[in-house]
Amino acid sequence: MSTKLLKLIVAVTVVCAITLMLEQAAIGQQKQVVRFMTNETDPPSIEFYKKAITEFEKLNPNIKIELEPVSTTGRLQKITASLAAKTMPDVFKLISEERFPFVQKGYLAPLDDVVKEIGIQTFVEGSITDVGGRVYDLPYTLGLYAFWYREDLLKAAGIKPPKNWDELRSAAKALTKGDTYGFVFPAGKNRATAKVLSPLIWSAGGTYFDKNLNVTFNNPGTVAALSFLKEMAEYSPKGIASYSYGDVVNSFLTGKVAMTIHLPRLIANAWVNSPDLASKISAAPIPAGPSGIGVNIINVDTYAVASASVGGGNVEVAKKFLKFLVTGERVIDFSLTAFPHLIPPMGPAQKDLIEVGASMIGGRKDIARVCFDATNSLDFDNEAGATIVNGVVKKSGVINPYITSVIARNIPAEVVQKVVLQGEDPVKAAAWGADQMKLIVDEVKPK
Repeated sequence: MSTKLLKLIVAVTVVCAITLMLEQAAIGQQKQVVRFMTNETDPPSIEFYKKAITEFEKLNPNIKIELEPVSTTGRLQKITASLAAKTMPDVFKLISEERFPFVQKGYLAPLDDVVKEIGIQTFVEGSITDVGGRVYDLPYTLGLYAFWYREDLLKAAGIKPPKNWDELRSAAKALTKGDTYGFVFPAGKNRATAKVLSPLIWSAGGTYFDKNLNVTFNNPGTVAALSFLKEMAEYSPKGIASYSYGDVVNSFLTGKVAMTIHLPRLIANAWVNSPDLASKISAAPIPAGPSGIGVNIINVDTYAVASASVGGGNVEVAKKFLKFLVTGERVIDFSLTAFPHLIPPMGPAQKDLIEVGASMIGGRKDIARVCFDATNSLDFDNEAGATIVNGVVKKSGVINPYITSVIARNIPAEVVQKVVLQGEDPVKAAAWGADQMKLIVDEVKPK
């Protein structure tokens, strides 16, 4: 072999070796990608997430976060398709109906280590739900309903803010005239309808399940709640048959509705889009039902991390991002994107938020305090066997793995539609709903 050829071979070998080293180094420097799907798509929320992502990426230059905004309706479609294709986003919005079945099927990565790092004592009581002793999703905001009313319309009619169902019914009737409606509520086949029916059932002393997880939906409280909604439909816009969350807000903000029971997103949107109208809106606790109190419904919004079995790319990196997202100053910053609708799930963060956020709703600290008051509130997961003793809600301590499937299949909403839209007797509708729930329990109960 000639010296020239030998030198050429050596040179090529060296070049190949260097190229391989550079390629391996480049692979080592490739950014780890975390796909983050959220249905918090209001412009302020998107702005918040983009800012948080930028901050996280600066602290972690080898990690790239891909934001995937999706509508509430689109979220379910995307989740369904992604699970089938095993291409789930790494961090995604989880709703309570999905928690138990997703855990059972191995779709979620446990987050116990993240909770331990943050400190379980930091979270508001009831905001963390464990399944079989493990945690699979972290709360990023809480939401409570409130009773909203037009101060000007009530004052002009000489009506005081209703404190119970009888007063609410009378006020709605008196305020329904011309093109103005006394009340509005959702009656579409959706989760929003269930979230209005449920606190009424609880306020009448009923529950969906007892503490032994037997279906108890067919009870006097349910019948009373359905009868009440049937009456209130007479004083509501004709389109409620298809109404969901946003429709109620939009209807109220036309200025043609006097009262409603809804999330504080209503007042947040009012101050942004209709400040003149917003200045005439006030809030109070949910009017008392036949039990003597008004029981609220608390909504806990959470994020989960997809397991590798359904396409979760890098679970540990995803958990690192999720921890960053739900801690620190970001907790307050996110809450201020729609104050007082988004309540921090961290107790310490709530203390000063009312003072800081009140300026966003005309300085109305009284409204903010109503929206932050979780007294006598229940969620779907913990309502089983709840009772009312001396004007106070007493939880049984039982976490219900079945009610999520009931809500997901819109059984409560169908019951409301049978009564409100089809004129069916509330007793018959409640019995039908109970039968449907028993079938679902039998279907999903572990064999």
